[in-house]
Amino acid sequence: MAKALNDDDPVYVAVSEDVDQSRLTLLWALKTLRAKKLHLLHVHQLISMTPSSSGLEQSEIDAIQELEQTSRNDTLLKYHDICIDEGVIEQDVDMSCFSANSVGEWIVELIYQNNIKKLIMGATADSHYSEGMVHITPTKADYVIQHAPHCCNIWLVCNGNLIQTREGRFEHAGSAYSSSSSLHSIDSALIPYGGAGRAERVTEPHALSSSEEQSARGIEKMYYEEQRRRLEIEELKREKEQRDKMRRVREEALSSSFGVTKILYNEEVMRRKEVEAELNRAKAEIEDMKRVQNELEEQHYADCRLLKKERDEAIKTTEELLRALEKGESSIPLQWSVSNEPPQCFICPISKDIMQNPHVAADGYTYEADEFRRWLNHGGEKSPMTNLRLENRNLIPNLVLRSAIKDWLQQHP
Repeated sequence: MAKALNDDDPVYVAVSEDVDQSRLTLLWALKTLRAKKLHLLHVHQLISMTPSSSGLEQSEIDAIQELEQTSRNDTLLKYHDICIDEGVIEQDVDMSCFSANSVGEWIVELIYQNNIKKLIMGATADSHYSEGMVHITPTKADYVIQHAPHCCNIWLVCNGNLIQTREGRFEHAGSAYSSSSSLHSIDSALIPYGGAGRAERVTEPHALSSSEEQSARGIEKMYYEEQRRRLEIEELKREKEQRDKMRRVREEALSSSFGVTKILYNEEVMRRKEVEAELNRAKAEIEDMKRVQNELEEQHYADCRLLKKERDEAIKTTEELLRALEKGESSIPLQWSVSNEPPQCFICPISKDIMQNPHVAADGYTYEADEFRRWLNHGGEKSPMTNLRLENRNLIPNLVLRSAIKDWLQQHP
């Protein structure tokens, strides 16, 4: 006898990867059974992919499988959102995703493992027999209905309408329930009528005569043969779809890989161009620096030659003045009256004024003592004339030059 359904039993809804196809099945389950606990179940048809059979690299196969797994997870989340939109509490919705070689066999295995009492599956149907009748296209649902334990209630829904059901039965009075081999009792089906999605139960037939039973068995054999052929056709279609899907995924992966490679190549080309431009700018700057350095060196050498000449002349003039002073002669100082311009050796190289207290520095040049000290105090570590580092900061009074300057100033008040 049938056992009454327990409202606390969770309702399992088998959903496919096609959300549009299974959405109506899920909505029917939510609105009809109003389950307290809902479990979304998706079993993915596993296809063996090896580098030798697919022509892909193992890394490409792993990438494809990862993309497919991500797609399946996204699909389950879409079903989850449908449940939430229909008012189901989020904690009451569970989701499971499996991969198996045979979807039907794995669903049956899950029914046994989880003691599933309520299972809703989608089914496809087409007009095949007499008007007002609907023929269920053999699918994975047929296998589940035939092999699931008797305690499991199974509903088949097509386009949001119930088209077939199998009530769960239990062992009773010491003998187990078993389905009749008669075509009339196969799958305990509810056959819809009127095309409106309604269904009515088929009553058990009266006892058949020997000829009727033989005829029924013949029809049943034809039915199963037709089912087998349809299943084979569906399997071939499914394999073709999977091959096409693998080809598209491979093309997309190769296209994506090519696109990424092209982007990386373009970025590398841009980086190389930027580096080359930077190198060219650096080379130009180095050439400019070398040119400026050469010009400065030439100017420096010219200045040094001029300063050396002026220094030699100053030393020569100083020596002449010294000898004239020692002899008491005044003929040379009198010659200064010819010109009002002071001799160059009287001018301080720093202030460009006539020196009052000339001193000789470590570079051999004579400076105004205060001006040179000011130069040192302001960070000057190199000679103002040669631009070379001074060996020391000592100053020696140039008494001869100071005396000559004094005489010249007296004659040029």
